[in-house]
Amino acid sequence: MNNIVNNDRMTKIISVVLSVIFGILVVSLVANAVTTISTNIATDGNATITGTLGVTGHTTLTTASSTITSQTGNFLVNGYATTTATNGNIATAGTLTVVGHSTFATASSTITSQTGNFLVNGYATTTATNGNIATAGTLTVTGASTLTGASTLTGDVTMSGGDGALVITTSNSATSTIQVGCVQMFATSTATAVRLLFHASSTISTTVSGTAAGYMLWGYGTCPF
Repeated sequence: MNNIVNNDRMTKIISVVLSVIFGILVVSLVANAVTTISTNIATDGNATITGTLGVTGHTTLTTASSTITSQTGNFLVNGYATTTATNGNIATAGTLTVVGHSTFATASSTITSQTGNFLVNGYATTTATNGNIATAGTLTVTGASTLTGASTLTGDVTMSGGDGALVITTSNSATSTIQVGCVQMFATSTATAVRLLFHASSTISTTVSGTAAGYMLWGYGTCPF
């Protein structure tokens, strides 16, 4: 009789052990297999996913952080900014703020606003505090130019265009003046330089508008005297 009782207890113990082992195996298989959930998932804690998470519908993330984000289609930011997948163009309705340096191989803009100095490859500078433009190269102007303040030209100045290339006044009653230390020209047939010579006013007694007059001659030679 005792042997029968002991055998019955042993059978129950073995059944329990086998059930536990079988349950562990089932849980392990389910955890390592692909799981498809057709209903919503809500959790108060963190959800850690080792593999790839595929989402068919829209996904709303209040706060998200990622090391690398890969986007195969267009990337939209609340309808105001778009990154096009086919060409990589970025379009934004707001302001694009860049803290570091930016390199543009080709750029086009209708209006450009610069708060600091504007540098062009180290050869031209527009100073923000006064608007002065300094360039190490040639400043070429196709249209008419108006210089309101005093202008200083330290190098050679070449003007072409025939008659009217340089107009100081438009009438003999104008008060504009030009001061030139020495006027030098070249003969049309040779490269010999000729210069304008101003004689002393005491050479003649004629006066113009109350000022003593003198002779002006063209003589061979270069400037300065």
